[in-house]
Amino acid sequence: GHDNRAATAEEQAILDGVKGDVEAKLAKNFNHFRAISYVTQVVAGTNYIFKVKADEDYIHVKVAKPLPHTGQPPFLMHVDTGNHTHESPITPI
Repeated sequence: GHDNRAATAEEQAILDGVKGDVEAKLAKNFNHFRAISYVTQVVAGTNYIFKVKADEDYIHVKVAKPLPHTGQPPFLMHVDTGNHTHESPITPI
């Protein structure tokens, strides 16, 4: 579903796992990198699209979490640095 849900420690842990990849992609280092909310897409595994407070900016980060039996960790799919705000909707990316 595309219902926005508030991020918990579980989602923050997924996001933390790709923080270095996001920083590399954007050529930035973030002191503050917090999952605010997210939507999921169920595919072969689950895709998470996070609204992230990255220092002073809001960005959207798409992470794929493979099915458990694959043994694969979540990985970064896409970063969207468009003009996002705390209130802006999370749209599929």
